[in-house]
Amino acid sequence: EPLWGIEARNAAIANQYFTCAVNRVGTEQFPHEFTSGDGKPAHRDFGNFYGSSYVSAPDGSRTPGLSRTKDGLLVAELDLNLIRQSRDHWGIIMTRRLPLYAESFARACRPDFKPHIIM
Repeated sequence: EPLWGIEARNAAIANQYFTCAVNRVGTEQFPHEFTSGDGKPAHRDFGNFYGSSYVSAPDGSRTPGLSRTKDGLLVAELDLNLIRQSRDHWGIIMTRRLPLYAESFARACRPDFKPHIIM
């Protein structure tokens, strides 16, 4: 849960687009018991969902999150120019080498591929 507030922000920054972190509120009960692998007894409840949905921008800014306990609707105005501004600022798109990546990927996909291992 501590990562919930930054997960979509990281994706927005790394991929240079807007992301929406959507999560419901409340709990869920399952008809059959299950274990969580934590040594505790089997249970039917999944626990509380995080709620707190939010929208994140490519520069890492984000909206305030919705409630953790009450249903809500988040409406956000997205300035799509911010995508271009972020890409220009970071320069990742300008320096990528797509032909080189495609060639390396095609080589790695061949059945006779042998990776170059440096010991």
